[in-house]
Amino acid sequence: MPRYDGILLDLFGTLVLAEPERLPALRVGATTVRTTLGALADLLAVYAPGVGAETFWHALAGLNEETNQRRQREHVEEPARERFRRALARVGCDAEACREGGAALARAHHRALAEATVLPPAHAALVDELRARHRLAVVSNFDDTAAVFEILHRHGLLAKVDAIVVSESLGLRKPHPLMVQTALRMLEVPARAALLVGDTFGEDVEAAHAAGVDAAWLDRHARGVPPGATPPRFVLGGLSELPGVLD
Repeated sequence: MPRYDGILLDLFGTLVLAEPERLPALRVGATTVRTTLGALADLLAVYAPGVGAETFWHALAGLNEETNQRRQREHVEEPARERFRRALARVGCDAEACREGGAALARAHHRALAEATVLPPAHAALVDELRARHRLAVVSNFDDTAAVFEILHRHGLLAKVDAIVVSESLGLRKPHPLMVQTALRMLEVPARAALLVGDTFGEDVEAAHAAGVDAAWLDRHARGVPPGATPPRFVLGGLSELPGVLD
């Protein structure tokens, strides 16, 4: 069994979990959706007077789709404030409202997202156990670096990890290997002595392969390795199984 000096942890869906039911409700047509926009009405009234939350939701949803397609093609990341800026432009706001409002709406959006995250007690205990024997990094695909720091602080994790790498700060996302390589440099750990743990095969496992590090994939729904894909070193049913492959 390899000895891992560094453990690289994905954040969302791996270490911290989202509870969408904690998000505000917004009526979109005949459907009620859970979205941060339900908490942004006051700011929207300031920067886009007369534009309803549902109208803005549609503008943002279209941009989200375009952004996701570009992420998949090019593995790039742009700040959330830029996406909100462009959404304001699509609903007819002037340049100054777009610039300032994009930043303000993105910040409020991420505060609402943070409030909808939970750190299971077992995950908190695991971090304490891991940090006694390994150097730890959080390596997260996310479009706002400050929000990642806020979420880690919110859950008492900020002081417990040795490095934090966020795609927004690099402009590239997993599976691009730069995120993993950056974490390795920050930890001062060689690739052969590192393990990346994550829940998304196409991002986390592929990033580990690209950077030459071992991967532990959290296959919570027992989907299995995609046909033709290179398997990770470990396949786990959940994060609680991680200590068993490290001993």
